[in-house]
This record gives sequence, C-alpha cells and structure tokens, in this order.
Amino acid sequence: MLHRRVLTIEYRQPVPGERTYRPPIVVVRPWNTQEICYINLALPGERILSFEDGETRLNVTNQLHVIPGTEGDVNIGSSLLFDAPLYWQLPREFMRDKVRSYNGHLRFRIHSEGGSRNFPDQILQTYPLVSMQGNWQLVLEYYPPALSPDGQYEVKLHEDYWRLKNEPKIVTREMMMIALQNIQHILIRATHAADATRATLRDVTMDIAAEGSPVSSRIALGVEQCVCPTNYSGYSCQNPNFGYYRWHKKNYIQSRIIIDLVGESRPCQCHGRSEICDAETGVCKNCRDNTMGDHCEVCATGYYGDPAVGRCKPCACPSREQNFAETCQADRFAEYICHCRTGYTGDKCDRCDHGYYGQPAEPGGFCQPCDCDPFGSIHEGCDTDGMCTCKEGITGRDCSQCAPRHVTSETGCKSCEDGCVNILLDELEEMIRAVTSINVTGYISAPWPSIREIQNVTKILRSELNQYHSNVDASQELVVEFDLDYYARDLLRRAEHLEVTARETYPPTAKINLEAQSVLDLLESLYSQIDETIAYLKNYAIGETPNISVGGALMEAEKILKEIQMRDFTKFGDDAETELSKAKALLDRIMKMDQENPVIEAIQLHMKDIESKLNDLLEKIKAANRETNEAALLNEVNSKRLSRVKEHSLEIKNTRQMIDDQNFNSSQLLREANRNLINTRINYDDLSSMLVDLKNGSNYLEEFEGILWRLNIEYKDKYVKRAHDHAMNLMRESIRLESLFNKTRDVADGPLRAAQAYQRIVDALLSAEKAAKNASLAAETAFKVAYSDVRDESLVHRATLSLHKSEELHSKGEELKMTVGQQFVELDNQRSALGTAKGILDVTDDRLNALNTLMDTQLTSNISIEIQESVDRTETAHANIQKTLGHAITIHTNLTIIREHAQELSRIDASLLNEIRETISAGEGHTVKGMRLANNLRKTVDRIENRSTDLRERIEALKRKIKQTRQYASSIRVSLTTNSSGICTRKYRPALQPSTTTNIMLTYAISNLEENALLVYLGSYNTSDFMAVEMVNRRIEFTWDAGGGAQRITHPLKILTNTPQVSDDTRWYHISINRVGNIGQLSVTPTNIEGSIKDLGIVVSNASTAGFSKMDLQPSDTLWVGGAPSRAQSLLKASKFAGCLHTLSVDGENVGLWNFTKSEGCGACNEGEELVLRQADEIAVGFNGKGYFKGTNRIRRPREYYSAVLSFKTLDEDALLFLAVNQAKNQYFSIALDNGHVVYTVQFDHQTRLVMKSSKQLNNNIDMIQIQAIVQNKDKAGARMGRLVVGDQDQLGTVKGGPDLDLSYVPYYFGGVDPEFDRERWGTELVLRSLLGCMGGLSVLDEGKNPLTDGQYYGIEQFCSEKPLNDVGFLGQGFVELQSHVLKRDSNFGFTFQTMESDALLMLSTFVGQDNETEGDMPTTTTTTTSTPTPLQPGQEHPPDYYSVSLVEGHLDIRLDGGTGSHRIMSSAKYNDGYLHSFFVIKENRRVTLKVDDREVNATRLDRGSQVVSGPDTGGLYFGGVPEEIDAVTMVGSSRALKGCIRDIIVNNEVVSFSRPVRFKDVYIGRCADLPPTAMQGMEGDMKEIDSCQPPTQHTVEYKALKFGDQLDSYVMVPLNPKTLNKNFNVSFEFRTYYPDGLFFIASNTRKKRTQTISAQLRNGRVIVSLKKHSKKTSKGTEAVSNPGLNNGQWRKVMIEKVRKRLRLFVDNQLVKKVKAPRKLNVGRELFLGSLPSNVARPNNIQETETLRGCLRNLKINAEEFEIPNNRRRDRIVGVGQCFASVQPGSYFPGDAYAIYSDDFNVGSLLELRLEFRTWELNGIILSIADPRGTSLSLELMNGAVVLSVDMGVGHSFSARVGLRNKFSFCDNMWHTVKASYIKDSLSLRVDNYREAYGFNGSSNDKTTITGAPLYIGGLPDAALPGTLTSQENFKGCIRNIVLNSERRDWTDMYRLQNVLLNACPVQ
Repeated sequence: MLHRRVLTIEYRQPVPGERTYRPPIVVVRPWNTQEICYINLALPGERILSFEDGETRLNVTNQLHVIPGTEGDVNIGSSLLFDAPLYWQLPREFMRDKVRSYNGHLRFRIHSEGGSRNFPDQILQTYPLVSMQGNWQLVLEYYPPALSPDGQYEVKLHEDYWRLKNEPKIVTREMMMIALQNIQHILIRATHAADATRATLRDVTMDIAAEGSPVSSRIALGVEQCVCPTNYSGYSCQNPNFGYYRWHKKNYIQSRIIIDLVGESRPCQCHGRSEICDAETGVCKNCRDNTMGDHCEVCATGYYGDPAVGRCKPCACPSREQNFAETCQADRFAEYICHCRTGYTGDKCDRCDHGYYGQPAEPGGFCQPCDCDPFGSIHEGCDTDGMCTCKEGITGRDCSQCAPRHVTSETGCKSCEDGCVNILLDELEEMIRAVTSINVTGYISAPWPSIREIQNVTKILRSELNQYHSNVDASQELVVEFDLDYYARDLLRRAEHLEVTARETYPPTAKINLEAQSVLDLLESLYSQIDETIAYLKNYAIGETPNISVGGALMEAEKILKEIQMRDFTKFGDDAETELSKAKALLDRIMKMDQENPVIEAIQLHMKDIESKLNDLLEKIKAANRETNEAALLNEVNSKRLSRVKEHSLEIKNTRQMIDDQNFNSSQLLREANRNLINTRINYDDLSSMLVDLKNGSNYLEEFEGILWRLNIEYKDKYVKRAHDHAMNLMRESIRLESLFNKTRDVADGPLRAAQAYQRIVDALLSAEKAAKNASLAAETAFKVAYSDVRDESLVHRATLSLHKSEELHSKGEELKMTVGQQFVELDNQRSALGTAKGILDVTDDRLNALNTLMDTQLTSNISIEIQESVDRTETAHANIQKTLGHAITIHTNLTIIREHAQELSRIDASLLNEIRETISAGEGHTVKGMRLANNLRKTVDRIENRSTDLRERIEALKRKIKQTRQYASSIRVSLTTNSSGICTRKYRPALQPSTTTNIMLTYAISNLEENALLVYLGSYNTSDFMAVEMVNRRIEFTWDAGGGAQRITHPLKILTNTPQVSDDTRWYHISINRVGNIGQLSVTPTNIEGSIKDLGIVVSNASTAGFSKMDLQPSDTLWVGGAPSRAQSLLKASKFAGCLHTLSVDGENVGLWNFTKSEGCGACNEGEELVLRQADEIAVGFNGKGYFKGTNRIRRPREYYSAVLSFKTLDEDALLFLAVNQAKNQYFSIALDNGHVVYTVQFDHQTRLVMKSSKQLNNNIDMIQIQAIVQNKDKAGARMGRLVVGDQDQLGTVKGGPDLDLSYVPYYFGGVDPEFDRERWGTELVLRSLLGCMGGLSVLDEGKNPLTDGQYYGIEQFCSEKPLNDVGFLGQGFVELQSHVLKRDSNFGFTFQTMESDALLMLSTFVGQDNETEGDMPTTTTTTTSTPTPLQPGQEHPPDYYSVSLVEGHLDIRLDGGTGSHRIMSSAKYNDGYLHSFFVIKENRRVTLKVDDREVNATRLDRGSQVVSGPDTGGLYFGGVPEEIDAVTMVGSSRALKGCIRDIIVNNEVVSFSRPVRFKDVYIGRCADLPPTAMQGMEGDMKEIDSCQPPTQHTVEYKALKFGDQLDSYVMVPLNPKTLNKNFNVSFEFRTYYPDGLFFIASNTRKKRTQTISAQLRNGRVIVSLKKHSKKTSKGTEAVSNPGLNNGQWRKVMIEKVRKRLRLFVDNQLVKKVKAPRKLNVGRELFLGSLPSNVARPNNIQETETLRGCLRNLKINAEEFEIPNNRRRDRIVGVGQCFASVQPGSYFPGDAYAIYSDDFNVGSLLELRLEFRTWELNGIILSIADPRGTSLSLELMNGAVVLSVDMGVGHSFSARVGLRNKFSFCDNMWHTVKASYIKDSLSLRVDNYREAYGFNGSSNDKTTITGAPLYIGGLPDAALPGTLTSQENFKGCIRNIVLNSERRDWTDMYRLQNVLLNACPVQ
C-alpha cells in the first residue's frame, strides 16, 4: 500500500530578457523490466509534487508526461503552463506478474490543488485516468465514467473496463491476462489543470489473491487455479515448471500473436546431464558427469574429452591427484595437452612458471609466487626454494631487507648518510643509550600488558553489548510491526461472516434434521415393539398365566397375523427408504461441507500459527530479559574493572608526567625525528604499494580484457537470449548509421567548401598568372625589339646603331624580296609537281582498293603480301612528297614574316625610339611588379596545395567510411511475411542497369497451407521485359521475357510446410535464379542439408527465343515483393504473397527488406536459415572478390614466432590471402598470390625483409591448396628463420638483422582488406586485391578462426560453391582457352563485350594448335587446369573448320568456315564505344543472322557444304587472343589481343562458363569490374580531336505514318460505311511504339440498348482484338491475344481477318490466334484511331483504354488503303503529327518545345535529379524553376559545359559546373547521363563517369526554399522567370529517364507538354 505522495508546482514570472523554460522532457523507452517473484504489497509513505526552480526532468512514456521517480515528494519549477496532465508512476512492487490481481481492484486517492485553468473535457477524454502497459505491446487505458469529487477511485482489473491505446479493438480476457502477466508501467493522472500548484497521491492498494490469505475475506472470483501440464506451473500455468525454461520466438515483441509475448515452456536442453536450468535463459545448472557449459556440452575444468562421444576424463597434469590444469585438450600425437593454471608450466604442468617456486611434481607439492621485492631483486624469478636474486647490499628471501641505516629504492638499498638523517639517528641512539642507562629499579613499571588485556576485553564486551542492543531493537521493531489487532479484527470479520452464513443455513438444516429425527424415533419405537413382542413370544410357552390361555393366544396371534398380512407396508417401506436416503444424503452433504470448507480449518491453523509465534515471541522476550540481566551483571563487573583501570591510569599518568619532565628535550627531538621517519616511510610505502597496485591492476586489466574479448567472441551467441529484440538491433544500427553519416556530413561540409574555395582561388591565380605572363612577355618583347646584341649602355647610341642597322636590313629586304619572287616561281613549280603526284596517288588509291577487293576474294595470301609491300612503298613516297610540300610552305611563311619585319624596321624613327624607350621602362616596372606578384602567388599556391592535399586525404577517408557504412547497411537483414489479414506488398529500388545477365537469390519458407504465392517481380517500366519468381502448387517457377516472348521453368522439388513459427531449419529453402541471355536456370535447395556442394540438387533450365538477351531495366525501375503492376497480372499465376522471406539479393547485392520505398500490410517473421551444408570434412567459405575477413591479435606482447595456416583455391593470378600489418613500425606478415605463385613476405623494417615464393602456379581452381607459413621472431645466431609449406612443397629461408616483429594488437586480414585500410601507403608494396575463390582451415598463431563469427566480414558466403564465372577481363596480352563447340544445322552462339579498341580478336574456334601439344611445351606463365588433347596419328589431319568474332575498325566481323570456304558477316555500326554490347549469331541450316543488342543487323547464307562447322573435342575455343604459337591471321578479321571485357557466353542455348578453363594467361577471370582504367582507353590515341559539335540527326519523315499521343486528345475519326465491318472483313495496319499500352482503333454502335464494339489495342505489349456485344441481360465477346514484346520500337504489321464465325489475328504475317466470333456485327459509322475523344462516351463493354503513344501507317480495310488525311472523306484529325523514320526511346525537343513537370513544385531542402540527354548544341535549357521571390534553380548547357545553379533570393547564386577540356564533348549527339543533387546549401553534379563537381552557398544563413513554382524541362515560355539561367536558348535534342527525388514520371503524366515529341528521338 502506497500511503501518500505529493507534487508541488511553482510558477514564476520570467525576468525581462530571460528565456522562458519548461522542465525538459526525457524520452524513456518502456522496455527495461525483468521478471520478479510473487510479492505482497506494503508500500508506506506518500508522494507530493511541487513546482519550483530546479532541474527536474519529466519523462515521456506512451506519450504521457510522467513525474520522475516512484517514491518521495517532487518539486518542479516552471515559467510556462503545461499543455497536458502529469502522471504518477507506481513503484516496482506493483509491476511484474500480477495475474492473481485479475478481477480485483486498484484503489488510490488523488488530489490536485490550485489552478483555475482546468483542462477541458475533450482534453481529459484523451488522457486516461490510469494507463497500464504489459508485455511490451499491450498498453491498456482506463477512463472513469465520472470524476470522483473526493479523488477516491476504485479501478477494477477486468477487461470490460479497459481499452487499448490508439486502437478500436475490444480488450479481451486474453489481452488482460497477458498484460497482467508482466506489468511494466502503471501511470495515474496527477493534475487536472494547466496551472495546478500541488498534487497528492495516497492510499494506493492492489488486490492480490492468495490461497488462505489472512488479509482479506473477499472471495477472489475469476482468479484461475489451473491444473497445469507437467511443463508449466503457476495459478494460470504462466511459468515454466521445474526442469523447463521459457522460450521465445525471434522478434516475438513484434509478433501479431499476443500469446507469443508470454513464450512457451520447453524442457531444459542439458544432454541428459542435468534436470534443472534457469527458467528464463535455459542455462543448465548442476551438470553431472564432469561437464559444464550452457547445455552441459563440454567437459568441466580439469577434464578433457568430448561428452558427446565418451565420458570426460580427468587431466593428469601432472597427476589426477594433483591437477594443476585449468583444462586440457585431446591431441592426435599426445593423449592430451594441458592448459596450466597461472604459475604452472610444462607439458603436464609439472614445473613452476617464471616468478613461482615449489615442487609440483612431488606429492603434496605446489607452486607459489616468489613475491620478490621489485626494488631489491634483480628480476622477478626465484629458485626452487623461493630465494630471490637480490641486488648488491640487499638480503632476505624476497630481497626486501637492507643493512642498518639503509632504505630500499629503485636502484637498490640506499644509504641514509646524507648529512642530516645520520646526525638525527646518532642523537636518537645517544638518547636511547641515555634512557637505558638510568636505574629505574625504584620506579613502577608501565602496566602496558594489563592495559592491552583490558582493552581487548573491553572490545569484546562492547561488541556483545552492541549485539544485545540490536537484538532488543529488533524485538521491539517486531512487536511494533506485528499488528496483532489487525489480524484479530480480520479473523473476527471472517468468523462473523461464517456466523451469518451458518444462520442462513441453519433453519432448513434444522427442519430437515427434525424430520429425520422423527423418522428415526418412529423406527426405533417399531424396533422396540418388535423386540418386546419377540421376547413375549419366547416366554409365552414357558408357563401359562391365569389370565391368558394358549388357545386364546394362538387365536389372537392368528388374528394379528391376518391383520398384518392384510395390511400393505410396501408404501410405508418405500417412504421410509426415501426419507432415509434423503437423510443420509443430507448428512453426507453437511459432513462434506464441513470437511471441504477450508475457512474454519484455515482460521484454526492460522490461529495456531499466531499462537506459536506469540509463544516464540515470549520466549525471545524472556531470553532478552535473561541477556539483559547478564548484561547488567557484566556492567557491574566492568564498572569495578573500570575503576581499577582508572586507578592504574592515574598512576601511569603520574609516572608519565615524571618521565616527560625528565626527557622533555629528548622527546621533542625524538618526536620530530619520528615524524620525519614516519613521513618518509609512509611516502615510500605508499609509493611502493601504488606501484605494485598499478602493476597488478595493469596485469589484471590485460588478462581480464583478453578474457572478455575471447568470451565476447566465442560465446556472444550462447549467452544471449533467443528472444532478443531484432527491432532494437535495427534501431541501434540506424542510430549508428545516422551517427556515421552525421560525421561524414560534418567532415564533408568543410572539405567540399574548401574545394570550391580552392577552385575559385586557382581560377584567380590562373588569371593573375596569365596577366603576369602577358605583362612579362610584353616587356621582354619590347626589350628585345629595342636592344640588339650591341652591349653599349647608351639608349641613343643603340637607337643610332638600330637606324644604321635598319638601313642595312632595308637593303637586305630588297634582296630578299627578289629572292622571295624566285621562291614563288619555284613554289609554283613544286605545286604543279605535287598536283601531278596527287593525281597519281589518287589513281593508285583506286587501284589499291580494287586490289584489296580482289585480294579478299580471289588472290592468294602470297600475292596479297607483295601488293601490300607495293602499297607500303607507294604510301612512303606519298608521305615524303607531303613532307616536302610542308617544308616548302614553311619556308614561304617564314619569308613572308621576314619581309613584314623588314618593312616595319624601315619605318623606325626617333619618335618610335622614344616610344620604345618608354615602353621598355614601363615593361621593366611591370616586370618587377609581375615577379613580385608571381612570388606572392606562388606562396599562396603552395599553401593552397598543402590544404588541397589535406582535403584530398579527408575526402578519401570520407569515401572509405561511406563505403564501409554501405557495407554494414547491406548486411542488415529483416524477415518479411504477411500481416494478420494475409496482405504483404512491398516495392524496392535497387541499383538496376540494362544487362544480359541477372542473378536473383532468396531464402524462403511457408508456414500455412497456401498453394500459390507471388514472391518477386522485376520488370521494365518502358518495355515488356520482366522476371518473376512464383510458387505454384507448392513448386517454384521462374518466368522471364527479354523481348522475345515469355518463358517459364518449374523446379520439381515440392515446398514443404514449416512450423507456425517457421522454426524448422530443414524446411527453409534457398532459391537461386540465374539468367544469362535467353537462358534461364533455377535451383531450389533445402537448407541444412547433408552432403557437399555438388549435391545441392538439380538445376532446371530452359531457353527463350534466341537473339533476345538484354533485359532493359533502368535504375528507376521497381522490384516488387508480393505484388506486380496491373499490366503484368495476366502473365502471372499467383497474385499475392504468402510465407516468410528472409534474404533477397539481385546481382550479388543484398536488398535490405527494411529499405523499401512503399509497403502495404506486411509483418515480421522469424529469421531464416542460410544455406548450410554439413560435410564430414572442414567447410570452406567463399569470397566474392569484393570481401574480406578482419580480426585482431589480442596478444599483449611480441611472440617468439608468428604463424598462419590456410587453404585456398581460385583462378586469380594476383590476390591477397593473409595480411597482418603494424603500420606504426612499418612491419607486416603477408601471404599473397603473384602471377599464380604463392608469395610469403615478412618485413621487419625497410631494409630487412624475408621473401619466399612457390615454384608452381597454383591458381587452377581444382583442389584446395594448403599453406603453412611461420617465422621465428627472435634473432638466433644473427639470423631469423622462416618456413613456407605449400601443398607438398616445403621451403626454408633466413634473414639477418632488423628489429623483432611486433604484431600484438594489430588487425589481420584474410582474402582482402576493409575500406579503411590505407591502400595508398601499402598498395605499391603489397598485393591488396580481394580474393575470388574459396578459403578454409584458417588459423593465426595456432588458433583457429571462423570468418563468420570471429570478427568483421563482408562479401563472404557460408559455403564454398563452384558458382559459374561468366565474365573475364583482358589487358591486351592474354587469352582464355575453353572447350570448343560444334555449330550444327540449327545452332547459335553469342556473348557480351565491352571495349574501346578499334581492332581486336574477341573469339576464335579452331583446330590449329591442337597437334602434338603437350604440357611441357606450354609457356611457364600459362596456367593449365585440364589435360591437353591426344596427339594425332601420323598422316592424320585436323579439319579446316573454324569460326571467329573480331572487331575491325570498330565493326563486328564474323567469319565461319565449314570446310568449303570462309563466309563473312559485318555490322555497319561501330561498337568500340566502351559500352556493353551483346551480339547473337543464329544459324538456321545455311542461313546465318547477326543480331546486335537484340536487333538484326546483317545476314548471309553458307555454302551447302558448310551446314555444320566442327570444333575440337578438347580446347580450341579462344577468347581475347590466342597463344603465340598459333597463327590466326587468315581466320580472323584482327589478331590483336583484346583490351576490355567479355561476359555471358551462350553456345547452342547453353551457358558457357569460365570456371574451368583449359588454360589462361594474363586475364581477370570473373573480374571485369576490377580491370584497371588503362584497359578502357584504347580509343584515345586513335580518336581525332573534336573541333565542333556533331551535326544534327537528319529528321527523315516516315511516309504516310501518323504520330499519336503527343497531346492530351490525339485521335483520327474515319467515317465508315455501316456494312464495311459487318460479316466478313479484313483490317491491316502497322504500328511502332515503346509504350506497353495504347488503342489502335475502336468502332462502336448502340441501338435499342444493345452495344456492339470492335477494338484493337496494345496491352502489356500484346495485341488484343476484341469483338463484344452487350445488353442489360447478357454480355458476350471474344478476344484474340498475341504474344508479348511487340512494343520494342520496331515496325510491326497486324492483320485482323473475319470470315463468317472465325476471327484470325496475324502479326508480322504469322498466324498467332484463331477464335470464334459472332456471325454479324453492326459497329456504326465512325472508326476512331489512336484514342477515343474526350467528349465521346466509352462503351460499357470495353475496359479503360490508353491513348496510343506511337505511330500508325498503312491502314487498309478490306484491301482498300485508307490514306489519312483524305479530301474525299471528312476525316477529323486532332493532336496527330508526323512520324520520324527511325527513332529510339527519348522525347524530342526541336527547339521550340518545353514541358512543365508540375505547376506547383516544391524543392524544399533536398532535390535529387537524374536524367539522360543527347544534343548537338553548345547551349540549352535542360531544367529550370524560379519563384517570384527570387529563389531559383536551373540545369543548363552553357558553352559546352553542364552547369547546376541555385539562387536563394539574396542576389548571390552558387553553382556546380562540369566542363571538359574539349567543350564539344557533350554536343557529340550521344547520350549522356546527369546526376545532380541539391541539399540545403550545397550542390553536387556528375556527368557520365567524369569527376563530380561541387558548389556551396557562401552564406549558410540563407534558409529560403523554392516553393510553389512551375518546373520547366527543355525550355521556357516567354513569360517565365529566367532565374539563374545564363542562356535563353531552348534545348535541342532528346531527353529521357527523368527521375526527381526517386520518382519517375512519364511524360504523359506531366502537367503540360508544348511541342514535345514523345519517345520519338530521331536517329540515322
């Protein structure tokens, strides 16, 4: 019971100028409770709240302001009124398990004083009187029906009186019981007014039911007393029983099933070695069989073995009787290895460690510390007897004793002879001698022994007395606290209640008792009469009496007998039996009630208990009295002793006074000496103890830190509850990420501003430097003109000499003039000769072209070589002639210049010389100033360069932190399932790009009975390309469409139902989808399966239409989970999500299921299981080429040796395997791959390095290669030894000199390094490339390491799978050889490539090089992974077949030879632009078609003998180049090795992987992304410098084609004859579009309420023709549907043919559908093309149709061509334009167009923009927004540069600019990608992959934002505000893929379009 608590509030007026304040609010999250036991409530006191000055903080719990603390009064000061009531919080006694309080009452009294501003009723109705939170989720609120006038409330704890917070759900009994099971908060409203000054809480009680409770007489109705199962206990079976523990599901706090909050009881998991465990954690207790651990799974300390295999054996270290080992470990060489306790060492712990002594090997022996004095001993060790090695002059076992007058110090024993202390000691000794020389025979000796004895006795007596007093106080407290009257009154109340009950029961009971008694009396009387009669009869015949005769008696007897026989006693007998049974039943009932009523018995027992307690109390009182008496006696004795002590003290005092008088001076000196000595000793002792404590503390902390580190890593998962709240992890992770990003923002803001300032300064410096150079150049020029080579100082003399010189030059000029005339004549002759030579060369070129053609077709290679030599000689002659011509032109130019100079010099006069003199003087002055300015500028530049260096370092650190943060974020995993309504749909925005390959991986389980589920959908917004993963009939299906039609594959494995909590790990499934080109592969594998990775299960695959391999996905496209867009619903079999999704990744990047853009429904489920394979051997992990495993050496000091062990397999030629670096000491320990060789390097310092290398190349990716590396750290005999064991190779190496290697407390890495590693420092010395492959058996310093548990990791998979490596990078000098394939009659092959080389060999299949090739003949630098082919027999030859792919001047060159001659196919376009291009060669019998980027570019036919092109059985298929020994010139268009990338090879509809190459050299297998930048720079040397913008594309208009969709209303109405579309008809047309939906035509007629309609439209990329009839009663119709993928931007021909009752649909002259149709139609007189007008009603039987956004042409109806427009018909044309002949995706802006994205756009403080543009102009508006206040933002092309500008309305704008060295780079009529962002006062801008530019606002105080203004794209109308635009030129070109703030909006969804041609970007 909580009696009283008071709150006082003081409001004060703030002082003028003082800031008003309210008590700060601190948010306290309400989940910090723990389970407690059942308790009784007894809470005295009251709480008072007052408001006054102070620092009291108000907490916020469940949006309620809570008064701090749970006890005591509270004062709060505030100068503002409160806007909400305050709440009391009840203390812990009212929390936890209160199930027994169900249906009871919570009583309290509250009072609030002061205040005139009461809260309105509508406010109080939103704030409950009582708020109770239980079990995390349940927040229940109680609202009283009316306010109590006296503040007394009685709240019933029943569900009918409570309601859920913020939810309309009704509170059920289940909710109330679960909330009471774990109460976490009870809040009571304290105030009723905003200005309340005082509040009080008192008399708080809560009912708690207790069996036989003496406190209350009320019956606890509604409290359960359940008979629990064996695994539960408690009144409501809410607690685990003995031998069980409470188990929670994962994320149970977020569970929608509220019973999950309580958990379930599970048996203790102790492996049969214990029956008890912790009820909450499940940790086993009292383990048997010498075991320990959470589950008794490991051997106890001092034992070894594996309890799962056999018993734990004691460690004999050195013997079982004397065991000095903490534990021991089994070993295959020795029986076990002992891990000794501290102080012991040796294999069997039979020796003492350094610093300890003893004989542990002998019986009874042990080790104990030497404890040598740190100042007196040489070292801390000692001998076997414990004797320490002391310093000179020090003695004692522990070297702690010094000679007299010496003291220990750091250097040993130090003499006290310092000239002061020794004098004092001499005087002290003299005084001691003087004292001892005095004869004290007559004096009484000092009674010190007696006093000490008395003192000891006094201490004992005082402690006994204190104990007695404490006993008395305890007894009195017991008497006071034991409220006997209370219990007596309670018993009296219960007795009175029983009396009332008895009185109510007594009358009917008494009545029944009387009736039973009367019946019993009657029966007894009858029995007595019968007995008398029988006795009378027995005595009757003994003798006759005078009064009765025998005859008369017999007659009377017969009479009586007849009377009896005549009477019927049956009824009376039955009544008697009935009454008797009733009486017995009543008697039993009464007795049973008496026996079963526990109240009286309980009262009696309780009274007896009270009586016994009273007797015990009396006994204790008597004992206390006895002890009191004894204490009194002791006090008397002590008083006597005290008097004697006082007498002795007086004597001692007198004696002491006498001695003090005699030795006063001596005492003074002695006291001073003692004081100094004591201070010295104290300081010395303190110093020694502090040093020892410091050392011990440091050792303890180091040991404890090591223990904690090891325990945290090894057992972090074992001691964490399985019920750990995953949401809290996410919250902490998000807080950590936010803090990281806050740091990056703080770090980035300064560097970015500095970069902008640096850029401005550099610009200014460049301008100043240019001006200085110009001035200096002008001065130098003037000086050179004025001064000749004459050294005379006189300026006049020099001028005179110049005059004479000029005259001479004038004469020479005349001579040169004549010479120039002659040169002109010779020049004309040379020109004529050159003209003749040029004509000859032109003729020669023509002939050479003819010869080349002839050479390609007919001439042999020898002739072509001779012709080529002739051509080379001719070209050489032509070059010489051109050179001669150039020299002649140069001579002529020089002569012209000389003549002009001579003419100028001839005009020099005195005035000119004066001007020259002045110019020279001014130039000299300017030169001096320029030099001074240049020096200042150079200093400024140096200073800025230093800052720039620091800036670059900070930016690089920032990038590394961002990268690491992204890695951490990608590792956050959240499981996903449906909500309680079975709904879950989420959208994600991963980083997508158009690609020919896609990989999707997910982990999935299902716990219900659903058969179908839509798991993942990924589709393109613009095209029909999509991929979907579904579960159909409990089998996983994968569907995809890359443009050639949908294809579906189904995996045969049936998905089994998991448990409701999806806790069965074997029923989680790992689903992997891999699409390469047109090939789809699907595998479904249960997790935790037995076996190796090769037994994962079957992989099903299938192929879609060949030639369609590219999935056109854009970064703005959406990934769906559990849903799909409406246009894709018809393509899928499932429509909603079911089950639990744990992980999802796309193309190797994890998709955080928490990081969605939109969500509907959805909830959380248990975390899934990763794919874990149990194998007999050790499991290796996989590294994906981007990852690493990072740990830390926790050793405290350098080791005597360092070692590392690992196993690996990979195809990498260069990769990091292991690395440990001490950056401070420039030391490292490295194991890496270098050109396939294992290189082991240990660096001790810059000059000392140990390097060892394997002799073989080991990167064959076949077997796991084991590596053991070890190095001795201690220098022995002047050298250190290292050892490297690689497979079966064992090497030793030595190195001399250098310091010891120190790798303590430094990180180590496996497989790569993290982003924070300093690559710039170590990148030149070490191999740091991450491993792509497998590693296992990791060990550091003989300690095994698990990458998934022992540190940080990224890019590591839990198993080592042989995933296909589908890409390879080339550096221009290597190749890869694979198994070749045969091209049969119908076959295909293709791949994707990327390069900037104009000439390169991509692929070659040939038999050349297959003869007599052995492994010994191969180059040593070539890695061979498979066996070589068998040599040919003598006389046998390989066939000449080959096929190859090359690039020739950027064109694709395909060559095939099936034995009858070479055939060649070339592309017209160039593909060496550095972008990815995919090509496909489709061979259908003899026809060969070449497709590039899913478009057909060329075709040819083979000869009859070339229907099959053979290939070698082993090898012979080369990529990127060929070995040096192969001559491939005649088989390829170019034999130059490739610099670039090849990926995704498909041959005959099968994926060809690079995982098992025959051999390779100098390539990056699986690592296209890791190619160095130089690999993509092949075109730069061959490219000409662009000196102008590319010319605009020729806008050829398609004849008779109409463009629809550029306006809101866009249609053509064609009048029809009613009989045109009646019985039989034929309609054909052609269309072209990139949009998936649109109407081609529609005609409809309604007559007599019956509607008939014919329509043709495009829906989801399919052509759909509908014929429908509709009336009120019926609705009939038929549809013909084509295949998808028709919206690819190509012209498609559609023909609709109706003949009688058959409707046929043709697409591209192929019949695709034939359906039944009505015999006759009547569709009216109007045919609408493109769309329905807005003023025409849509027919009821037709779904909503979209306007066609594309082109139509060649419309024919019944073979009649409908030309549009036609003057003979009255066609109505609205919003229709002309169609370009060839287009690509992207909207065209002709120069007078613009689009309004939104007329009311708000920029706010954040804007992210992404778009692509293509133009042929230097200037143009891309985007602009400006409001009338002057704030604006723009993106424009300005003189060839892309500029992003912002003006915050204060007249100062800031911008970011991306401009290249060549200003014509962006007007090259090619697509360029722009990414821009505006965040508060900073800008960032990136174009393509060029360096990002930044801009900053110089005034960070500007808070203005751009709101409510139109956002223009591509241009501005005349009346629009220009804002920050510098140009008013509208954009000319194409724009596409606009994404603003992650929202992609189609052009048709924008506010307005002006002359914009949608998706009609013209191309050549």
